[in-house]
Amino acid sequence: APRAQRAPDAERTTDPDEATVAAAVLTVAGVTRLTAAFGDRGHAVRVQRRESDAALPHRHVYVEFATDSAHRATEVAQRVRAAVRDTLEDRPTVAVLVTGVE
Repeated sequence: APRAQRAPDAERTTDPDEATVAAAVLTVAGVTRLTAAFGDRGHAVRVQRRESDAALPHRHVYVEFATDSAHRATEVAQRVRAAVRDTLEDRPTVAVLVTGVE
């Protein structure tokens, strides 16, 4: 039986963008749950501001999640990246990590 979808960090994050991203990720077909398996601070979603001399300042979002075995993980990952990018007004770069297939 599929696991219930839940955002482990959505309840305790103080960043509204992280909560928004978590909610958006959980609406993507094939995502079973957010995992926070490898991230710091125990968060499955991290929003960071990147600044360097080589590029314009921008935000970057990192998301960890598990997928349903009935869906292709690569396709789910592409849909998650698009959903996150479209959810936030500044359309940040997005990296995803599929930590499990369930």
